Amino acid sequence: MRGIGPDLKYALRTLARSPLFTLAAVFSLALGIGANTAIFTLMDQLLLRLLPVKDPAQLVMIWSTGPHMGNNNGSRAQSYPMYQAYQKQAGFFSHVFCRYLDDASLSVDGQTERVISEMVSGNYFDAMGVKPAVGRLFSPEMDDRTYKGHPTVVLSYDYWVNRFGAKASIVGQKVLVNNYPMVVVGVSAPGFLGMDPARSPQIRVPIQMAPIMTPGRDSMGEYRSQWIQMFARMKPGETVDTARAKLQAIFTRQLEYESTLPGLRKASKFQMDRFFKRQVKLEQASNGYSDIRNDFGKALIVLMSMVGLVLLIACANVAGLLVARAVARQKELAVRLAIGASRSQLIRQLLIESLILSMGGALLGILLSVWTIRGLIGFLPEGGTPLMLTATPDLRILLFNLLLAVLTGLLFGVAPAFFATRIDQWNVLKDAGGAVSGTGGGVRLRKILVTAQVALSFLLLAGAALFSRSLGNLKGTSTGIQGMSNLVTFQVNPSLNGYTVEREKAFYQELLANVRGLPGVQAAGVAAVPILHGSEWDSSMSVEGHQNKDGEDIQAFMNALSPGYFKTMGIPVLEGRDLRDSDLGDNFKVAVVNRAFSEYYFGKGSPIGRHIGFGGGPDTKLTIEIVGLVENSLYEGPREGVHRQVFVPRFQSGFPGSVAYYVRGSMDTRSMMSGLREAVRRLDPRLPLYEVTTLENQLDQTLSTERIIAALSIAFGCLATLLAAIGLYGVMAFVAARRTREVGLRMALGAQPFDVLRLMMREVIILLVAGLAVGVPSAYALSKYISSQMFNVKVNDPWLGLAVIALLAGVALLAGFLPARRASTVDPLEALRYE
Repeated sequence: MRGIGPDLKYALRTLARSPLFTLAAVFSLALGIGANTAIFTLMDQLLLRLLPVKDPAQLVMIWSTGPHMGNNNGSRAQSYPMYQAYQKQAGFFSHVFCRYLDDASLSVDGQTERVISEMVSGNYFDAMGVKPAVGRLFSPEMDDRTYKGHPTVVLSYDYWVNRFGAKASIVGQKVLVNNYPMVVVGVSAPGFLGMDPARSPQIRVPIQMAPIMTPGRDSMGEYRSQWIQMFARMKPGETVDTARAKLQAIFTRQLEYESTLPGLRKASKFQMDRFFKRQVKLEQASNGYSDIRNDFGKALIVLMSMVGLVLLIACANVAGLLVARAVARQKELAVRLAIGASRSQLIRQLLIESLILSMGGALLGILLSVWTIRGLIGFLPEGGTPLMLTATPDLRILLFNLLLAVLTGLLFGVAPAFFATRIDQWNVLKDAGGAVSGTGGGVRLRKILVTAQVALSFLLLAGAALFSRSLGNLKGTSTGIQGMSNLVTFQVNPSLNGYTVEREKAFYQELLANVRGLPGVQAAGVAAVPILHGSEWDSSMSVEGHQNKDGEDIQAFMNALSPGYFKTMGIPVLEGRDLRDSDLGDNFKVAVVNRAFSEYYFGKGSPIGRHIGFGGGPDTKLTIEIVGLVENSLYEGPREGVHRQVFVPRFQSGFPGSVAYYVRGSMDTRSMMSGLREAVRRLDPRLPLYEVTTLENQLDQTLSTERIIAALSIAFGCLATLLAAIGLYGVMAFVAARRTREVGLRMALGAQPFDVLRLMMREVIILLVAGLAVGVPSAYALSKYISSQMFNVKVNDPWLGLAVIALLAGVALLAGFLPARRASTVDPLEALRYE
């Protein structure tokens, strides 16, 4: 048997002789393969890839169900005392370790910048088997013994290279972290990002330095404060199920101990019953834990399904082209069979041609995927943390691309190859072409492919319609805030630069006064919690005249504001007054509530003069007077809707922390941002300014998941429809050419051009109806899998389905009309002589 070399050379020469066919096929495949490679690249980095640590399959994440009966800071958070209990008692783990991610201020050689820090337990690096690139890493003996006694820093490898030029001399150097002297002791290994595959901290600090890293929030000994994320490494032979059962026993004992502490002594029997029913959760953490994964994981799976359909449509399109090409090459193939070539040799030759086309599509697809990934990463919210996702393909992605190219080549190449070699040599060689009817095997196969394309296109267009409608509903939801495009927001956190509480208050008030005095500024205000940002501060509340019931949701979403905030945001004060500059002190004494809060607790009555207090117990002190009522506005985002809200004075607080400024102006937002940066620089040139944007852009960031799905589903739906239209045009042109003699005979016998046009368009309608007959039920059956992604959209909305059918029908009829019209204008005499 001869080698593959001659077949490869012949295939390349054959494809080179048909450049238009080759380019059309390669480009169609590149679109499908490139889209699949792009989405798979993100899926691989976020969902599939194992952490580059020792034995990642042994890593687990530990958390518990609620209620925690306290404050909660972050997803899957636990208290530090609970971590200590596990570390001492869970001998079935080789390590139990923890982490907490937060912002920090880093000063080196007089230059201050905002960085992402991660506080970690002393055994963090040992637990994952990570080695230092330079210097040393943390250890339990040297960095996890003394409260506030380990002022040491480990730099991430990428930050060390980018910020310090990979200079080993940085080890041993003193730096200021949150204005506190610390020493750089080492650099972590290259490639190690931590437990989050999408975000990597730039510095790591021992967890014992928490009071320095989180000014005003020292929760190390707080049983009711959930703030750290906890992980463990299982010993060999241990399973997740057995470890969970053993851990539950420790957890239950710890809950029993906590129930004797002052924080829970006054809880009701109902609350304690729920507290004791809490369960430990244990989950494989071999690929880490990422909030971005949680936010975008389902979206990536939906998008992967969509690009899979696009690739199938592209394959059907190329298969249709190959069938038409096979008909044109029948004589060539018949001659080769006649002179001794076997059918298997011809099939191999044709499959090699298909694989060359798919390889060409894969190479071009790699370039398209890099461009697509860069665009997708631009949709993702950074949240102040550098994203570690990359568009550059590595060996895993290249192997996926190669495998996809081979499978694609076989998928669209096998059927046309078998069809092309099923030849009636006698009729072909004696040139018995120009059949009167256009119903041969090639036509049937191409019609089946077009029917599949129509069905798949309907699925994608229906998905695009649903996701775009859902995004439209979200963006059309009233935020309760006026003119968001003219509202600029930014955040600062002086506490990370060592400011005391009193100095921080003075800074905030002075900066607010300076901002209000800038040219073009109409109003400005401050909020402790940035809105439409996904952040939250909530607390159980007791309300004068209201008896809290067992199981009742008494949570209110909180924010601490400056006077003038409501005017800046365009939120009307319905009754009472706004917060005032005179509302000062170290404890909250007055509050403003929104309409949802007032209606829940007071119905149609006035809330003004009523009193509220933090906590839900019977002994809660109602020391806060309601002085104002404002209209509802969104807090987290449109999907979460309106919450009951309580607003307290920001400057009537004794707690340090960051704030978000909101500035409404009449000038261009770029100019306003520049003026705001200068205003901060004049007060403190060392203070970093971050999250500078318009509130409209902030809303877009909050809806980034929905925007990605809607934008790409529309793009994929349009692409699929275009490919289906091209396929339909091709098959109708093919049918028209095959039936040229028949058309000529009909017209010679008296048929009019309109009769021929109707004859051809009937074929188009049959293909369209056949495709819809498959696509519509399939879309209905699959709609339940995306219903959770929708917002105020019925996935089986008949009007939306009819709109998609009308769009697809219009495109299909137009694609079929062009070759049908050309067939209806043929000269009967020329047609009867057609071969």
